[in-house]
Amino acid sequence: MNGRTALIAVSAATLLGAIYYFNGSSSSSFSMAGSDTAEEGVPGLEFKLSQISRNPPSLLVTLKNNNPSTPLTLLKWNTPMDPSAANLGLFKLIDEETGNEIPTDGLKVNRKMPPSEEDLVTVAPGTEEAHEVVMNKPWLPEKKPATYKVSMSGKFFAVWDKYGGDLQTSDLEAYSDSPFHGRHFSSNEVDMRVE
Repeated sequence: MNGRTALIAVSAATLLGAIYYFNGSSSSSFSMAGSDTAEEGVPGLEFKLSQISRNPPSLLVTLKNNNPSTPLTLLKWNTPMDPSAANLGLFKLIDEETGNEIPTDGLKVNRKMPPSEEDLVTVAPGTEEAHEVVMNKPWLPEKKPATYKVSMSGKFFAVWDKYGGDLQTSDLEAYSDSPFHGRHFSSNEVDMRVE
């Protein structure tokens, strides 16, 4: 009887310990997910959209570094600076006439590791870099003329507070350890006219 009581006591203690552990883990994960760090942007870094062509509809994405002395290098993957930006689901388009959102399902892109020099863009302090995004994709309705309210948002894979030339291969291989990994980005909203 003593052995059985001891076994029940050990089992109960183990069960209670597991419940405490998993509840403790989930509550700390919850507070981490609820923290503002991931939702904040990168200090001093901003995206701006403007339309530069109506046919084909094209947007100019300008990335500005407002920091007076800190360079910023970002991994282009899944940002508006990515060559595949128009097909990644970053852009939100609302038909001005109907108020309906246009579905822009993002493509999954296979990436070669580690990221290459071409996968990076460095913005020196107080400067900006620009990239054209042509929006004549199959998901855009064929209705012409048309006007869409366009904005974009997402999360950075990696941003470093240094020049790209100062990054080591180990930095690129461990890009999720970059100082601003997972930080949010967004842009202004513009009217994009299609003719």
